[in-house]
Amino acid sequence: MAKIILKSPYLKPNAKVHIENYIRYIATRDGAEPAKNSTNTIPAFKTQKKLVDKLVKIYPDSKELFEYEDYLSHPTRENADELIMRIAEMHSELFGDREKYVKYIAERPRVEVISSHGLFTDEGVPIILSDVAKEAAESESNIWTHIISLRREDAERLGYNCADEWMNLIRANRNMIARNMKIAPENFRWYAAFHNESHHPHVHMIAYSTNPNEAYLTKNGIREIKSTLAKQIFRQDLISIYEKQTEYRDELKVNSREVIAEIISKINSGIYDNPKLEEMLLHLADRLSRTSGKKVYGYLKADVKSIIDSIVDELASDERISTLYDLWYEQRESVIKTYTDELPERVSLSQNKEFKSIKNAVTQEAMNIVFDRIFVEDDEIVNEQPESDSEPSDEETEAPLSDEEKISLMWQYYQKAKELLDKDSVNRNPNKAVDFLIESSKLGCGVAKYLLGKIFLQGNDVSKNVDYALRWLEESVSEDNEFAEYLLGKAYLKGEDIEQDLYRAEDLLKKSSAQENKYAKYTLGKAYLDDEMFMQNIPEAIKLITESTDKNFAPAQYLLGKLLYKGEIMPQDLEKAIECLEKAAIQKNSYAAYLAGKIRLTENTVKDISKAIYNFEIAAENGSDFAEYMLGKMYLYGKEVECDYDRAIVYLTASAEHGNQYAQQLLHSIKANRNWSATLGSLRLLSQISRIIQNRLDEERKGKANLIDRKLRRKIEEKKQAHGLRF
Repeated sequence: MAKIILKSPYLKPNAKVHIENYIRYIATRDGAEPAKNSTNTIPAFKTQKKLVDKLVKIYPDSKELFEYEDYLSHPTRENADELIMRIAEMHSELFGDREKYVKYIAERPRVEVISSHGLFTDEGVPIILSDVAKEAAESESNIWTHIISLRREDAERLGYNCADEWMNLIRANRNMIARNMKIAPENFRWYAAFHNESHHPHVHMIAYSTNPNEAYLTKNGIREIKSTLAKQIFRQDLISIYEKQTEYRDELKVNSREVIAEIISKINSGIYDNPKLEEMLLHLADRLSRTSGKKVYGYLKADVKSIIDSIVDELASDERISTLYDLWYEQRESVIKTYTDELPERVSLSQNKEFKSIKNAVTQEAMNIVFDRIFVEDDEIVNEQPESDSEPSDEETEAPLSDEEKISLMWQYYQKAKELLDKDSVNRNPNKAVDFLIESSKLGCGVAKYLLGKIFLQGNDVSKNVDYALRWLEESVSEDNEFAEYLLGKAYLKGEDIEQDLYRAEDLLKKSSAQENKYAKYTLGKAYLDDEMFMQNIPEAIKLITESTDKNFAPAQYLLGKLLYKGEIMPQDLEKAIECLEKAAIQKNSYAAYLAGKIRLTENTVKDISKAIYNFEIAAENGSDFAEYMLGKMYLYGKEVECDYDRAIVYLTASAEHGNQYAQQLLHSIKANRNWSATLGSLRLLSQISRIIQNRLDEERKGKANLIDRKLRRKIEEKKQAHGLRF
C-alpha cells in the first residue's frame, strides 16, 4: 500500500447535505473521547459494522484509506470508529455547510493548537477563526478539502508528528499546490490543521481561489501534489532507496551502481557483433538518403519511424541494455511506491517517451553512413581526467630560503630527507628520510610537517598511518601552510582516508585558495561546478578555475577549455577553448591534447588538420587510446590526409591493445570485410543507449529527474550529440 494518502474532495458553493444519520454521527463523535487501550481488541459493534458497510458502498474510494486497511485486518471498535470518522472527514459535504467544516478541522479533539485553534496558513498572515469560516462560507468558488495522512510509525520516524513540520512543508509547497489546482499564486487561499490521531496522523487543508473563474484539479494534478509531498516527506527513505542502504535495498535486489558499472564496462570492451543491426542501419541510411526534409525522428514518415523503432528494439534486445533498462524501471517504481500502489505499465524502450533521444541518435548514425562521415567518438571517459593530476610536486611546496635558513640544521635535515626520498637515488631510504623530517619538524620546519603528513596519508613511500598523517597536517595547517590546507581539505572532501567533512573541506580549500594555491582553486572550483559536494556556484567555480588556469595549471586549463568548447554553462568561445587546451597539451595533458585535436578536426572556425594531427600525436604519446584510434581512422579513410593503410593499422592495433573498443570493432570489420560505418555505428549506438539510461538512473537517484525543463534538457542532449558529427 502507498506510504501516503491524499484525498481531495471539494465543496460547491451553497452545498447541502442529505444524509442526516451521518451528520448526527459526526456531531456525536466530534466531542467523544478517543478509544481506550482496554477496548483496542474488542470486536466492533454491529451498528458500527453496518455503518462501515454502508459508507464504503456509497464511497468506494474509502478502500484506499489506511484506516480501512486497519479495519480489515483487525475489525475492532477502535478501528471501526477511526474509519467512520475518516470517511466522514473525507467527504466534507456531510458537515452541512462550509462554515461548520472549517470550525470542525480547527477545533476537533486532538488538533494541535497553534493559538486558540489549530489553523495555520502562509507565514505572517493572521488567522481569526470566525473570519476564515465566514470567508469560506461566502466564497463563490469551489473549496477543495485535501486530507493528507501518514502511518503513525512513519510520522514518528520522519518527524511529521507535530504541526510545525506540516506547516513548513505546506508553506514551502503552496505554489506547487496552487499550480496543480490551476490557481494563480496571488489568488490562492489555504488553511490547514494537524490532527494527531493515534494510528494515522493527518492534515486537513482547505484550498480555493479568490477568483471563481479559476481552479480546476485533475487526477494528474492530485497525483503531482501527492508525489511532490511524498518525495519530500520520505526524502530520507528515497535516498536510502537510491543508495541501497536500508530496507529498500531488498526491493531493488541488486546494487545498481555496481551492476551499471559492470554493464558499461562490458559494453565498453570487446566486440559488438550484430550483422542484423548493421543491415538495418544500412537499410535506414538508404531510406533516409531518399527522404527530403528534416532528418529528425518527429518529422519523418511513419514507415521510416517504424524502421528506427525496430532498430531501437534490436538494440534493446541486447542482454546488457535490457538489464540496464530493467534497473531504470525498478528504481523508478521504488520511488512511485511511496505515494501510490498503481504502477504504470512498462513499455518497450522504443515506445518510452523518456528515451526519445535514442531515436534521434539512431537517425544520426544512419546519416553518418549516408554522408560517409568520420565520427569523432566523444565517450565521456575521454574527457574525464583523474584527480591525481592535481597533486603538487615537492619542489613547489618549499618556501623561498634565505642564506641564514639554508645553513640552519633544520634545513639540513629537510634536504637530507629529500635526497633519501628521491626515487632515482641509489641512496633512497624512505624510513630514514622520515627520521630526518621529524627532526626538521621539531625545529619548526613547516614544509617538513606537510611532507610528513603527505607521506603517511598516501602511504606510497612508507606504511600508511592516517592518524599520524593528520597530526602533522593539522600542525602545518595551524601555521597556514597552503599545501597542507589543500591536501587536508581534499582529504575531507573525498572522505576516503578520513570521515568526510564537507564544511571543514570547504573552509580549508578556501584558505588555501586565498593564498593563491592553484591546486586548491582547481579542486574547489570543480566541486562548486559539479554540484555533488557543495551547493552549485557556477560564477565562483568559473572564477576559481580561471585563476588556476592563469597559473598555468594543466588540469584547470583542460577543464576551462572543455567548458568554453561545450558552451553550456558559459558562452562558447572556440578560440579561447583551443588556447587553453593547447597550453595544457604542451604540458602533456593527454585529455586536453585529444580534445584540442577533436576541435581542430571538426570545428570550421578553428579547423586545422595539421594541428589536429599534432595534438592527437601528443595525446597518443601520453597514453590516449582514443587519440591512437582517431589517427588510425584518419589514415585509413584518407579524407583530409593522404591515405596510409599500414600506418592506420599500426595506430588502430596499438589502440585496440590499449583496450579501445572502437579500434577493436574497426579492426574486426576490416578483417571481416564488413561496412566500417555500419559496424562502428552499431557499437556507438549501444554505448550511447547505455549512457542515456545510466544518466537517467543517476538523475533520478539524485532527485534531479524533473529539475531541468524537458525541452532544455533535450536541447542540451542534442547539442552534445552534435559535437564531432561535422567533418
